[in-house]
Amino acid sequence: MKKTSYLLFLLSWLVACTSSSDCIDAPELTNEDKVEVHIERLEPAFFNLPNPGQVEDFIKTHPVLAEEFLGRSMYPSDSILAYELFKRINNPYTDTLYQETMQVFADLSPLEHQFSEAFSRLKHYYPQFKAPQIKTMVTGFASSEMYVGNNQVIIGLDYYLGEGARYRPPGIPNYILKRFQPEYIVPAVVLLYANNYLKENPADQTMLADMVYYGKKYYFARQMLPCTNDSLIVWYTGQQLHDVEANKDVIWFHFLNNELLYETNHFVKQKYLNERPNVGEIGEKCPGRIGAWVGLDIIRAYMQHHPEITLQELMANPDAKAILTQSKYKVF
Repeated sequence: MKKTSYLLFLLSWLVACTSSSDCIDAPELTNEDKVEVHIERLEPAFFNLPNPGQVEDFIKTHPVLAEEFLGRSMYPSDSILAYELFKRINNPYTDTLYQETMQVFADLSPLEHQFSEAFSRLKHYYPQFKAPQIKTMVTGFASSEMYVGNNQVIIGLDYYLGEGARYRPPGIPNYILKRFQPEYIVPAVVLLYANNYLKENPADQTMLADMVYYGKKYYFARQMLPCTNDSLIVWYTGQQLHDVEANKDVIWFHFLNNELLYETNHFVKQKYLNERPNVGEIGEKCPGRIGAWVGLDIIRAYMQHHPEITLQELMANPDAKAILTQSKYKVF
């Protein structure tokens, strides 16, 4: 990748994540809230290991990475895993992927800035929050793209090279692959962190409960990233967001007319909550996970009608039916 094209790529990434026109109202952060994030890059050291013995030492030094990214549990010993990894390091395909990753992610300061903002806001709302270590890795698509734990986050950068990359993660449908780009990394981590603060009612297995659950996660992520475009949080394109907003009366009528809100059948629920190219039951242009988007719309209506409710109170409220009722949600 030429230097000029990289700079344009970096600029478009920053604009996509921080456009002021997308900003929502957010509380001012104090010095006590501020969290500084420094990302540790593991891939340069890993790809320069000279022999299997040092690869084995690397494995033992990074046990979470070894378990979650390098498939440690699939091998009878670390020495055998180290031998296989050493071969992978010296594979021309993997090396090409590594070199391209180092070009696209030559500077991680945009990621560090976004993580710092998100974690500072998280600490503002939850003062006991302690920021995790953040590490990056290149595995040659040998594992999942991300690991998020309470104390450590590991990001497989090779998954997020974007549409112009020479190699893309295999086996992922195009409608999902579109969000494997740099600007989606921080929102994806924040969405997973929302799980730590969500309270659910295990007895409520209705569609509505799931819709509200996902709606809270999206709402939470938006508060942590107040100037990040909705499309990067909800994982819809700008056109999809426009279409669902313009047709939300049709979408809501479908849920009501088909008595879906209190549906508990898993196979019915997944049609509206899971990844799909579209929800044909509503229309060919209706994107997958539409129930989750409606959940966000319900949460926004609820919070607009109840400005006295804090984010913490919202996340701790497991009563989906009460939230819907008190949101006064309707679009007719």
